[in-house]
Amino acid sequence: MSKGLLAVLMVLCFGGAATMYSLGNSSGHMDELLDFWFYPIPLGVICLLGLIFKKKAEEEG
Repeated sequence: MSKGLLAVLMVLCFGGAATMYSLGNSSGHMDELLDFWFYPIPLGVICLLGLIFKKKAEEEG
């Protein structure tokens, strides 16, 4: 997977989690988002780790 795709996916995951949290807090009709706002965070962390380890692998080899 390319570094650009990993970076875009990471930003979308963290941005989506933040958006879900803020919408869940501000709107009474969307308060169910507060139950699920943290679901995209592990995927964002996996993408971040992929970026870090891909950078180290490219520097070594």
